[in-house]
Amino acid sequence: MKSLEYQDDLDLEARGYRREMPRQFSTFSLVALSFSLTCTWSGTGSSIGISLQEASAAGTIWSLPVAALMTAILSAGVAELASAYPVAGAQYYWAFCLSSKEWRAFASYMNGWLSILGWWLASGAACNFIASLILSIVVLWYPDYEIQNWQQWLVYAGIVWLAVALNTWGSQLLPLYNRFNFIVACATLTTTTITLFVCSRNNHAAPKWTFGDATNGTGWKSEGFAFLLAISNAVYAFLGTDCGAHICEEIHDPTRNTPKVILYPVLMGLVTAFPFAAACMNAITDIDAVLNSPSGVPLIEIYYQSTGSKAASSVLLALFAFCFFGCTVGNGTTCSRTIWAVSRDDMLPFSRVWATVNTQFQIPLNALCLTGTVVSLYGLIFLGSSTAFSAMVGAAIIFLQTSCALPQAILLWRGRHILPERPFSLGRFGFAINLVSVLWVVLLDILCFFPVEMPVTKENMNYVSVVSMGLTFTVFVLYFFSKKGKYLGPRMPNEDPSQATYQVDEGQEVNTDAQVYSEEDMAKKK
Repeated sequence: MKSLEYQDDLDLEARGYRREMPRQFSTFSLVALSFSLTCTWSGTGSSIGISLQEASAAGTIWSLPVAALMTAILSAGVAELASAYPVAGAQYYWAFCLSSKEWRAFASYMNGWLSILGWWLASGAACNFIASLILSIVVLWYPDYEIQNWQQWLVYAGIVWLAVALNTWGSQLLPLYNRFNFIVACATLTTTTITLFVCSRNNHAAPKWTFGDATNGTGWKSEGFAFLLAISNAVYAFLGTDCGAHICEEIHDPTRNTPKVILYPVLMGLVTAFPFAAACMNAITDIDAVLNSPSGVPLIEIYYQSTGSKAASSVLLALFAFCFFGCTVGNGTTCSRTIWAVSRDDMLPFSRVWATVNTQFQIPLNALCLTGTVVSLYGLIFLGSSTAFSAMVGAAIIFLQTSCALPQAILLWRGRHILPERPFSLGRFGFAINLVSVLWVVLLDILCFFPVEMPVTKENMNYVSVVSMGLTFTVFVLYFFSKKGKYLGPRMPNEDPSQATYQVDEGQEVNTDAQVYSEEDMAKKK
C-alpha cells in the first residue's frame, strides 16, 4: 500500500502539486460520500411539490429515468477527464489543460468559479430544505404555529455550522461517517418505502393516476414542455456526481477509482429514487392538500396521508432529514476541497489564506469556514420563499452542470486526440457522449430560466436568470479588473511522470524540472 501511495504522490507531483491531504478514503467510503451528497432519493423528496405541480404523479416518476440517463452521459465524460487529470481542482484544471494557450487562464478561471458557486448554491438549497423539514414537524403538531423567516434562518445557520463542525472535528472520521450514513440512508429508504406502501394499501391513489397522469399544472399550454420542466427539476436529485473528482487526491489510485466514484452513484440514485417516488405518489389521496401543505413541505403531508399518524410521520421525516444532512456534510467537504485546490494557483482573492491546510485537522479549514460563512449570508437573502428555493435549485443546476460540460465542449472543439492516456476511456463513443453532454446542458440551462407557472407575476417569477447572470457578471468583472494578466492558472500535466516534461501547447513540449512558469510569469504572480 505504501508503494502505491508513493506512486500516487509521484503522479500528483508530476502534475505540479505536492500531496497535503491524507489519502484516507477507500473507494467504498468515497462512493458512500458521493451517494450521500447526491442523495437522489432525498433530492426527489425535497422537490416533489414542484414536479407534482409541473407534470403530476406520472411526470414526477418518469422524469427520473430521463434525468438519470442524461446525468449518466454527462458524468461519463466527467469520469474520463477525472481519469486523465486526477487533480482536486477538477473542472477548473481540466479547462486549463484542454484549452489553447491564449484562452486557458480565462477558461479555467470561469469554470473554477462556476463550480464553486454551484456548490455554494446547492449547499444553501439543502440546508434550507432541512430547516423546512424540522419546522414542518412543529407545524404538524401545532397547526396554529406560523413559521417566521428569522426562525427558519436560525435553524438554517445552525445546520450549516453543524456540518462545518463535523467536517472539522470529525475530519479523520469522515470515511467512517459516510459509510454509516450510507447504511442509515439505505435502511431509512427501505423502511419508508415499505411503510408508505403498507399503510396506504387500503386507501391509495389509483395506479392509473400514479403512473399515467401527467396533468400540466403550470399554466403553459404544452404538456410536453411541462414534462421538460419536470425533467429539469429531477436533475436536482442527481447533482453532485463530480464530488469524487474534487477528493481524488485523498484516494488511492485515483486514475482508476475516481471514475467509479463518479458513475456508481448515478445508477444507485435511480435504483433508490424510483421506488421512493412511486411509493409517495401511491400514498397521495388529496393532491390539493399536498400542494398546499401548511408548512410548505409537501413531503410531510404525503407521509401523514399515508400513515394517518403524526408520530409516524414525524419519525419518518426526522430520519429523512438526518439522511439529507449527510448531503450538507458532503457539500462542505467537497466545496472546501475545491476552494483549496484553486487557491493553490492563486485563483481567488486572498488565495494564500484559502490554500492553507490546517495541520491539526489535516483539512483546508479556512476554505471550509469561508463556505460556511458565504452559505450563511446567502440564506439571509433567499429564505422564506418557495420561489427563492426554486431559484437556489435552478441556479445550482446551471452552475454545476455547466462546469461539467464546459471542458467537454473544449474537448470537442480542439479534438479528443489532445487527451493523454488514461485507464478509463470512452473510446469510439467519446465524441458522441461529449456532444450529447454539451447539447443537454445547453437545453437544461435554457429550461431553468423559464418560469414554472403562467401567467408570470411578481410572486411566482423565476429569479434563476437574475441570480445566474448577476453572479456570472460579477465573476467577469472580478477577472478583468483583478486577475487578468496576473492569474496564470495551474501547471500543465506531465503525461509521463518519469520524464520531466510538460505539454505546453499544440503537442509542443519543453524540458523542465516541474516548473512551467517563466521568471517573468512568477514575477507577475508575486
